[in-house]
Amino acid sequence: MLSKAKKIAALKRLADLYRRMDEAYAAAAAPIGLSCAGCADSCCETVFRHHTYVEWAGLWDGLLKLPAPRLAEIRDAAGDWIRRHQNPLLPGVRPRVPCPLSEEPPAGSAEGLRCGLYEVRPMVCRLHGVPNVLLHPRGGQSAFPGCERAQALGAACEPAPLDRTPLLTELARLEMDLVGREGLGKLPRVDLTIAEMILLGQPKI
Repeated sequence: MLSKAKKIAALKRLADLYRRMDEAYAAAAAPIGLSCAGCADSCCETVFRHHTYVEWAGLWDGLLKLPAPRLAEIRDAAGDWIRRHQNPLLPGVRPRVPCPLSEEPPAGSAEGLRCGLYEVRPMVCRLHGVPNVLLHPRGGQSAFPGCERAQALGAACEPAPLDRTPLLTELARLEMDLVGREGLGKLPRVDLTIAEMILLGQPKI
């Protein structure tokens, strides 16, 4: 069982890593003028999968700080999210369902959906959208041109892709420090959506 002190230390490091991810995102978004404001293609309706116990624990650290009624609403929304993806109205067509953490904007606001746990949203949510690259240890790289808006904006200038490599490396190191090599060998591999992490409860590590 993970000690409380070890968990607190890991979450503190995760918060610092998230801060650096946000800075890297901003540095990549600025040259092309990328902003989510007014975008009709909400990332909050995209199906993202997450792969670390430390981010799962971080998500639940945020959830447990919410008022009980709000947490119950999020659990209900997660259940609805799962049901609608398991039984789509149009077979073979992935439904556009808001993330269970999504919140409606204030009345009268022109903004779209926003994350109700923005400070602890996982890496994939943080870095999605901007052009980015990932360098492979044995050579070569994977490149992602960014979301449709980023691609349109980047066509008129010279994008500065975000290098995910050091951020992913640090996240992997943090995961190893939290769970341990032996633990990673015994624990089930994490491959979960936000909704699944909510319904499964806190990770058992």
